Amino acid sequence: MNYRRVGRSGLKVSEICLGAWINFGDRIADEQTFAVLDAAVDAGINFFDTADVYAGGKAEEVMGRWMKGKDRRQLVIATKCRWRMWDGPNGEGASRKHILDACDDSLRRLATDYIDLYQIHGIDRDTPAEETVRALDDLVRAGKIRYFGWSNYDAEMIAECARISEKLGLNKAISLQNYYNMLGRGIEERVIPRCREEGIGQIPYSPLAQGLLSDKYLGDTIPEGSRAAGNADFEKRVREAQPTLKALAAFAQERGATLSQLALAWLLHQPTMVSPIIGATSAEQVRENAKAAGIKLSPDDLARIDTILKGPQQGG
Repeated sequence: MNYRRVGRSGLKVSEICLGAWINFGDRIADEQTFAVLDAAVDAGINFFDTADVYAGGKAEEVMGRWMKGKDRRQLVIATKCRWRMWDGPNGEGASRKHILDACDDSLRRLATDYIDLYQIHGIDRDTPAEETVRALDDLVRAGKIRYFGWSNYDAEMIAECARISEKLGLNKAISLQNYYNMLGRGIEERVIPRCREEGIGQIPYSPLAQGLLSDKYLGDTIPEGSRAAGNADFEKRVREAQPTLKALAAFAQERGATLSQLALAWLLHQPTMVSPIIGATSAEQVRENAKAAGIKLSPDDLARIDTILKGPQQGG
């Protein structure tokens, strides 16, 4: 496993991050979750991402139970707040009140004294950006969080928050967690250039396009129990993307890799990239995806991939 600095910070994380969304505390039992987390550590992964809203707080609780007895210094734990977690007008948002209360709740569920990376899970247009940045800066100064970042933010809000931090001498965001993968490249035109200017690193979610960039959809039939099974819209995406997926899979096979590994490796070769967030329900999935960190793509390889992705049917 290789490690990278998050943005301009000194924080070093593994090139693959293990995420908890829809799995931990919900789809898989604790014992299975612990096996997945242990496999991640064995593969050299030290970076784990969750959020307060995942499984209604249960994902953080599972993570907290797993961390008991572990060397906390070896783990980089990221979580998020923004969306509704309790009733009332302050039960959601990026106000000072919601952030401080939500942080305390996450610390309790995670059974830890601090959060390594605390992220605002989405823009809150009802709260002044200065209020949000000041609250996060106060949490850093109080030792409750070590760093902070954004999720689902656009270029304008990233720039505004950076200006506020600079003007007021506050701590700055070091990361951005947005949707980004081979088939979803909307952040490349404006968001990534802005992040480069501000020293913000990418930790993208859905690096496999919700499983589309995996070997499971290369056959002529939709696998039973898959995300596309019984989902007309997703099945349509699969059918439209298949020519591109098959071409990418063939390219990956030439290099002794799977389609998923190629998709993750491609991300690791993009500007400002730090660590794509993978999901997993088994130890084997973690081990296979972690191998992407060792795949090197030449400029010619990247150009060939870009040509494939620009084909007439690229899956959207």
